[in-house]
Amino acid sequence: MHKMTRRNVITTLTSSTVLLCPALLNAQTDFATDWADIPTTEPLGQDTLISVPAGSATVDITDLEPGQVTVIARPTEDPNYASTGNTQYVAVHRRTEAQVAFGADNDRDGTVQDPAYFVVNLVCTHRGKAIGITDDPAAPFACTDRGSRHSSIYDASGFGVSGASEGEYLSIPDYSLDTSGPVVLTLA
Repeated sequence: MHKMTRRNVITTLTSSTVLLCPALLNAQTDFATDWADIPTTEPLGQDTLISVPAGSATVDITDLEPGQVTVIARPTEDPNYASTGNTQYVAVHRRTEAQVAFGADNDRDGTVQDPAYFVVNLVCTHRGKAIGITDDPAAPFACTDRGSRHSSIYDASGFGVSGASEGEYLSIPDYSLDTSGPVVLTLA
């Protein structure tokens, strides 16, 4: 089983600083400047990144705090992930109280196993580019392709609120969540 650790956070922050100003992780996202020249093949802005091998994976996410997002990366042969280098990126978003309330009214039936955790594939419904994590609690997900005909932004239920994917939902991976002890996510 994989577990979020301090090393995951340090590794993610170190690799993220190469891509963008570290202040972006704590400041209001300004897509025009902060996301101007970022790669579209991988997410950014997450609190932790955990790499797992292809196939089924189990990850202990107990340490995830409200408002934080961990991303699980695993290789795949699925053609839907060609634009992300054949890597499936799955976000686990531990929701804040306000996001849990929003989800109660807006989550799609059958997609959320526990309202405190939102699990979603980070691949844009428009052209399959990677989805990044914003610092906006009302719209925590955005496509990394910020071109004039792209620029999709998604709310806390994965619903496209602007850009080319407006009106579409991000896909949900096949997963199970066990919150009876340590919080454990299993990806099929």
